[in-house]
Amino acid sequence: MKFTLPVKDICVTQPFGMNYLDFYKNLGMKGHNGVDFKAGMDCKVLSAHDGVVSYCSIYNDGEDNNPREKWMRHLEIQSLDKTFKTVYLHLLRFESNIQPGIKVNAGQVIGRADNTGKYTTGNHLHFGMKMIDVNGNTINYDNGYMGAIDPTPYFVEKYGKDWFRSASYNRYGRKQDWMAEWKMRFKNPWLHRQLMKRGMNPIWGIEPINALVYGEWDFESVINPALYESWGYLTKREFLSGKRAFK
Repeated sequence: MKFTLPVKDICVTQPFGMNYLDFYKNLGMKGHNGVDFKAGMDCKVLSAHDGVVSYCSIYNDGEDNNPREKWMRHLEIQSLDKTFKTVYLHLLRFESNIQPGIKVNAGQVIGRADNTGKYTTGNHLHFGMKMIDVNGNTINYDNGYMGAIDPTPYFVEKYGKDWFRSASYNRYGRKQDWMAEWKMRFKNPWLHRQLMKRGMNPIWGIEPINALVYGEWDFESVINPALYESWGYLTKREFLSGKRAFK
């Protein structure tokens, strides 16, 4: 079983099983029962697999006066063989054609991200996975995660161990050019001087080197940490065309 990533730009803000400050323990769980992906408001959310929408609803998640915090938008998709389901939480809205019983394909847009619900601290997508029986009921609900299991191995199976890395780390999907990388990293005196002037290691890491080699970014942009969301996830050509990450 292999999962398609549920958002285009990948930045995991909270992995499965984490329990910051006993937050999930106070909710009766061992830890976080899903994987949180960074996603700006109105960011497209994609189905991770072929399946059928089994749950699509808005429900009261608290008593706050803020409607966005009070009403949780929650979607679930059951696998075609009825052995598991995936869960998508904190949505802004569902796509107009999404309703229970509708078949969806892997990679299909099913909704838009936000931070709806009481227990959320900002815009993101909570992605979960649960094994089910033939009637759609969650198996092992008392496992400490309300039946959820870690979906990470299914991303690894499809994308490899670096599935959670940025686009620049993965060369923006381009074929690797070992020679170009080697020359940029070790045989570029100008780059080394600029880095040393700033008190930095003259041998740069994978992401910034790839941004220069494959993303066609300029040094001043890459040296600016405030622009990481731009060069880390988009080529310069994509950025100049108007594209933005996590949108």
